[in-house]
Formats: sequence, C-alpha cells, structure tokens
Amino acid sequence: MLEVKVFLDEGDTFNGKRTSEYLLRLLLREGILGASVYRAVMGFGEKHHIHMPRRFGTSDEAPLLLLFIDEEERVRRVLPLVREAIGRGLIVLTTVAPG
Repeated sequence: MLEVKVFLDEGDTFNGKRTSEYLLRLLLREGILGASVYRAVMGFGEKHHIHMPRRFGTSDEAPLLLLFIDEEERVRRVLPLVREAIGRGLIVLTTVAPG
C-alpha cells in the first residue's frame, strides 16, 4: 500500500475549482480507498512566505495537506492526474503496511 501526501495552499485552483476539492472529488471518482484534506495552523513553502491565521479566524491561504492511501497500482494510476492538478507542488509517497 502507498500513502500519498500532497502539499497545497488553500487558494490554489485548477479548472475553476479549489485544487483540494478538485483532487478529493477526483480520488473519490477514481475509487481511491480513502482521502482527507488537513488545514495547517501555520507553514511556508518554496516562496518562503509564512502563512498564518489573521484576526477574526481568517487566514492568508493556509497550507493544506491532502493525504490518501490505497494499493500501489491504484495510486500509480491516479498520480499523473494529481500531478497535473498541482503543477510544481510537492508529492510524497510512503510505503505502508496494512494494519
């Protein structure tokens, strides 16, 4: 099994939708076992701009982590679609043993 971590920003878009939502719906449609999107409290990326909450609970494009897991064959099949949606963003693959 492979675990996939995809690093995004909250404001990222692809095909007119938020990239995180686009990818979650794509993974669901492709039959991936499970996926979640997590919103970070703070973080920074390749531009070295720190993203953090502002007053009144808003933020400036908080960092997001999309995590999904499935059999290696299914993950490798959807990876090109994920890569297309995120452009230069970071994808991390980790081999995991079923529980």
